[in-house]
Amino acid sequence: MPLLSKFYPAPAEWLPKFSRETLDEIALIDVPSKQGKIYECPDFEMKVTQDAHNFFAAELYSRIRLANARGERLTVILPSPENAVFIGLAEALDRASVSAKCLNVYFLYEYANEKGEVAPPESVYSRSGYFMKYFYEKLDPALRPELKNIHFFTTENVNAYSEMIEKDGGADVAFTALSWSGGIGVIDAESFKAESLAELKAAGSRVVTPMPECIAFDSMRGMFGCAGDIGNVPPRAATVGMRDIVSAKSRFDVEYLSNCSGTPSYQRFPVRLALFGPVCPQNPASVLRTLPGIMVLSENVAKAGVYRGDIPWLDEEVRRIREKEGM
Repeated sequence: MPLLSKFYPAPAEWLPKFSRETLDEIALIDVPSKQGKIYECPDFEMKVTQDAHNFFAAELYSRIRLANARGERLTVILPSPENAVFIGLAEALDRASVSAKCLNVYFLYEYANEKGEVAPPESVYSRSGYFMKYFYEKLDPALRPELKNIHFFTTENVNAYSEMIEKDGGADVAFTALSWSGGIGVIDAESFKAESLAELKAAGSRVVTPMPECIAFDSMRGMFGCAGDIGNVPPRAATVGMRDIVSAKSRFDVEYLSNCSGTPSYQRFPVRLALFGPVCPQNPASVLRTLPGIMVLSENVAKAGVYRGDIPWLDEEVRRIREKEGM
């Protein structure tokens, strides 16, 4: 009888190329024990919290309140659709009568069709449309930022989106989230192929074709019925470039997604790849730990996500059975 622990398949061909030994080593890391400022950049921190979702909302609320009190503008890059965060944020601002007029918003990425035409915010396929529905329109009109400060991706501006952010002085904070393959949004190893980190960091906004698992990842969102409706997820996306993440004054990465109505998280391995995998163009999210910022993980995301811990038990159990049966 062959031992299951001796069966090690290679990763799928279309995935970024990392050795099985590297992937196994990363998968077995105890993430909570690696909290703190222990990474390549002394000003990068990883933190595990009970609910990163609320941590994200509190961080954005605090930044808006502080910028408003100081009479300063707050330029942010936001992921979307983070509907629960947007709803809670609008409610908190309304209750405290905190103005969000200081807010100057750019988006991490937006959907596009097979022709590269970008979804307008009025479309049911628009990620930024959910920001408008669950934050902007729920906010007291007296507290809303001017509409000209909400910078939507368009078919016409996508290739100049990085220049738009740069002309605005760069983002004060880039709020990000990882894709299934360890990219930042749709900034992944396939859509942003680069020969060096310098080339990756200099890459600007564009329309890309996301990797297959990114389509699968998004098909589990509420906007697609939490149903795995992969045929309904737009096949392309307009995105900021890595240069926009790198040039931001700070970065706040948040990882809390779980399957709808369940606790399993498909972010458990991507965060390990970002935090402990090779820093290289094939692992775009690894760039985050080389820059000042923070990655906040929900406890569920920080949990072990592999079954390999059963291997020593399995080997021992097989040995015991063989001894008993005189094999």
